[in-house]
Amino acid sequence: MAVQATMKRRREQSPLKSRVHELPTDILKSIFTRLSFNDLVQAKFVCSSWNLLGEELLSKTPWLMLPFKKQVEEGDGTDVDNNGYHGFLSLSENLVYSLKTVPKEFSECCCIGSSHGWLLFLQEKAVPCLFNPLKRVKIELPSVDHLLGLKRMERNVNGGYELDYFNSAERGSCRFLFRSCGKQQVRDCFVQKTILSGKPDDNNNGKYGLVLLCNNGEEIAYHGSGDNCWTVLDVSRPPYQDIICHGNYLYALSDRNNIEVWDLHGRDGSVEKKSNIAVPFPDKSIAKINSLRDVCTRRFYLVESCRELLFVVRFIGDYVDWDGTLLHEHDLLTEDCNHPKVCPYRTCLFHVYKMDINKLRWVEMDTLGDRALFLGGNQSVSVSARSFPNCEKDCIYFSDDCWERMEEDYLYGGHDMGIYNLKDGSLKPIYEFSSDKIQPPPCWIIPDTTVLES
Repeated sequence: MAVQATMKRRREQSPLKSRVHELPTDILKSIFTRLSFNDLVQAKFVCSSWNLLGEELLSKTPWLMLPFKKQVEEGDGTDVDNNGYHGFLSLSENLVYSLKTVPKEFSECCCIGSSHGWLLFLQEKAVPCLFNPLKRVKIELPSVDHLLGLKRMERNVNGGYELDYFNSAERGSCRFLFRSCGKQQVRDCFVQKTILSGKPDDNNNGKYGLVLLCNNGEEIAYHGSGDNCWTVLDVSRPPYQDIICHGNYLYALSDRNNIEVWDLHGRDGSVEKKSNIAVPFPDKSIAKINSLRDVCTRRFYLVESCRELLFVVRFIGDYVDWDGTLLHEHDLLTEDCNHPKVCPYRTCLFHVYKMDINKLRWVEMDTLGDRALFLGGNQSVSVSARSFPNCEKDCIYFSDDCWERMEEDYLYGGHDMGIYNLKDGSLKPIYEFSSDKIQPPPCWIIPDTTVLES
């Protein structure tokens, strides 16, 4: 023991260890660019200069968080609740970095959001937590059991959750019929989106806020750092399709195309309702919705881009062939060996508009210019494509957030991801699995330094 202690003391006093920060930046950067994702994360903890350089390299690109490819492709789609996230796709390199050690949150919890470089998970007992995958920092938050109408939420041996609900006398109503559910059903029925109003590591005395869009989009709840409870907002036009935070304000998009605005730092520090903005739905999208009524569903998003408010309509084909052609349900009954069919839902089209605040109307955008949008289960964001190698301008990067359809069939769900070029309407894949049942669904992580760049 004495020998080991002496050797440890000598290592700690080693001149090499004490002078690592003196390595020239260009040499250190050359070394760091050759490190794996895991090794780069570990190198950040050596000293402050290594941490700054590692942070710079890690924040050079948006990341797509992925489940373990072998686990997805070798499974039959019937037992996916034990699947967990296992790696990150770097857009700048088009490489997947696998994790050597997988955090418990990735394998056991349900991911309910991604915002400002942080992931949000729902753990057992309905306890949400913030997790920064690049810094390995975790922040636990107050339980949302009462907000979700739950007495108990425990993980079962199959990887799903066992649920007990408050009865009608205790809760006012019993909205759900099942007593067990998979991890992805948690998002469908309970928490559809979670976003941060600021970074937990900002130099703002630790102040930040967390917003939940929950209970089938019917309720919005807010938690300010330092609080020990959740505030349920007084909403007037549910259900809601998307929420974003910009500055101190929260914007909630109703499926009736109304936008409700709250000041998150109102009088006496309370959340204060500011306005309802009623904007006519764009004629072009109304016409497209009507023409595709029998073959398409749609989702709506709000995005802040260069201080402008964008409205995005995503059209998802209920049945699509391999060429991307929309099919009617009766087409699936037609046998044609030269025209193979595929049943999983798939995104086929986007419309993008910006707000004309003076005339209160949406103006169509035929180009995003230098910008790229990232949509899905993450906070909807816009980034400057100039800042990142291999990030394509005028494109929409999307992942699957069709929570209500992911459990319809054991053969598909989580698969609807790709890159849509707004200028020419083309679609191409980001990363391909041989299976259409991809659980948990891929999720974007946008390092905060990339968000809302002007």
